[in-house]
Amino acid sequence: MAALREAFGERLLCMGLQGSYLRGEVRPDSDIDLLVVLDHVDLTDLDHFHEAMRTVPEGDKAVGFTCGRDELAAWPAYELAQFEHGTQVWHGNLCALLPAYGPADVRLGARVSVANLYHMTNHTYLTTRELSADARLDALRAMLKGFFFSLQIVHAVRAGVFVPTKCELLAALDDPSERMLLAHSIDPSEAREEDYSALQQWCSAVMRSL
Repeated sequence: MAALREAFGERLLCMGLQGSYLRGEVRPDSDIDLLVVLDHVDLTDLDHFHEAMRTVPEGDKAVGFTCGRDELAAWPAYELAQFEHGTQVWHGNLCALLPAYGPADVRLGARVSVANLYHMTNHTYLTTRELSADARLDALRAMLKGFFFSLQIVHAVRAGVFVPTKCELLAALDDPSERMLLAHSIDPSEAREEDYSALQQWCSAVMRSL
């Protein structure tokens, strides 16, 4: 945080941690997902962010969400619940920078997330048919990563509780198909071709039920 405060001074309105480092789910290829909100952001600011990160250990892994105050205030409300609950704030007041949102927005966010996953499941299944079995499984593993985020917000709508990590969410589930798919997201080596069908069926059922 010190490197960014030095780079931007009072322009740094909010900073926090998101993603796998926050959830304790780091893999060797994981990025460090930072939230950085400035008074405004132009390309020069992104260059300064890049330069600042090169001065800290593992700064080359730093990516994430970088935006200006006005853009965040105009952000679509249906994305905000997962965004807010998936952030550990280190500096500033994130809540004060977000637009208002309510239960209808959270439900819409869940529907949009599942609809996108449904589309990507079908798209990926079709476009990888001529690839090797290993390449198809790699594509499926990416889909299973997306499944976690869709299931996370769907569970928040159903239960009224945001569960932050994969293992905690797995413990809260009863549905066998959801448990299987999330278990394969936790351990991608368990992914198998049949998961495409399970993903498609889950998305279809959830879209019609929300």
